[in-house]
Amino acid sequence: MENLENKVILITGGGTGIGKATASAFIANGAKVVITGRRQSVLEEATQKLGPQAYAIVGDVSKDGEPARIIEETIRKFGRLDVLVNNAGTGKMGPLSETSDQDIESIYRTNVFGPLAFAREATPHLANSKGAIINISSVVARGMMPGAAVYASSKAAVDHATRLIAAELGPMGIRVNAVAPGLTDTEITADVKSNEQMLGMIIAQTPMGRIGEPEDIANAVLLLADNRAGWITGQSVQAGGGFLL
Repeated sequence: MENLENKVILITGGGTGIGKATASAFIANGAKVVITGRRQSVLEEATQKLGPQAYAIVGDVSKDGEPARIIEETIRKFGRLDVLVNNAGTGKMGPLSETSDQDIESIYRTNVFGPLAFAREATPHLANSKGAIINISSVVARGMMPGAAVYASSKAAVDHATRLIAAELGPMGIRVNAVAPGLTDTEITADVKSNEQMLGMIIAQTPMGRIGEPEDIANAVLLLADNRAGWITGQSVQAGGGFLL
């Protein structure tokens, strides 16, 4: 991994799980990291553990104007942006017949609107640094899983947006990729992990024989952020131990 000293990384949903592990990995390689999230107490706890290289901005990626405000504060604080990690996400498993309009809108506002708006607002700054965008997708974006119509389709939108934005921003020197985790041990997957039958089924269908750890996903993000991946763009890298290959 290259030394990331003086590089600035912005990670949405950075207070817990994959986002926090990714922040820790970037900091370990010398970067300054801005983490965002809706819960101030969670962000404060995370920055205390991450240390002085971490800076928190409370905000909701699904709200109009918030991506622009968060990008602006990042630039005011550090003067540059090198990598944007669109990690904040939400989801609800269950039959479409039991999914409300509010559920659909909430999932799409966070999982699709957020990354698109952040990419738009970050573009001028990433053009200056010849930086990168890494979106967190999901293996279910390309697989068939009953009860995941809204969540999986939102992540399919992320995958296709990744390709389209990569084509649009490539001439500016900006690379855009996605990492697609399988089931990962985070608070958002608590319901699945507590269902022994479902958990067993997923592990049985995962060639590597386990669920993922946040650090597994963080390592994949770092690989794509590294300048040695400078000829890789528009890709969605599966990081699920082989689940739903």
